[in-house]
Amino acid sequence: MKKLLLVFVLAAILVSGTVFAQGVHPNGFGIGILWGGSISLGSDNSFSNSAALSLKLPDIPIFWGISARVSDPLILGLQGDTYILGGPIVPTLGWFLGIGGYGSFALGSEAVISFGARLPIGITWQPIEVLEVFGNIAPSIGLAFWTHGSGGMEFPQGFIPIEIGIRFWL
Repeated sequence: MKKLLLVFVLAAILVSGTVFAQGVHPNGFGIGILWGGSISLGSDNSFSNSAALSLKLPDIPIFWGISARVSDPLILGLQGDTYILGGPIVPTLGWFLGIGGYGSFALGSEAVISFGARLPIGITWQPIEVLEVFGNIAPSIGLAFWTHGSGGMEFPQGFIPIEIGIRFWL
């Protein structure tokens, strides 16, 4: 019964928060570029960077990031966030807090599949109606499986992406 109650409370927060946060961004079609770096919270504390296509479809409250890094290893990634809280700071500047997920597949000397949850916190600036500049940090935690040697699993796999991007609204 407690788990069911928790699910209903979280659903109510997501639905009401998503409605509240809609005033931060336009509701049309948005496309742009997202640049970012990520700090690993594992034993190596490594830093990596990437670029992604930023995509927002009309009437769907999810902001997508689609990435592909063609090198060794080849890495394909997908992330999706919905904003649950947010609002204007001044007319053209707003803030947001969201919840989302990510998944990635790396293929090189070993294959790695990872997925998990994100908590994006950021700001958005829309100087003109068709242009948005945004930035966020997104503490993330997940699970990774790899095939190197006899294979293995890592949980928790933690990292903090720091992202900045531009998006054009059509």
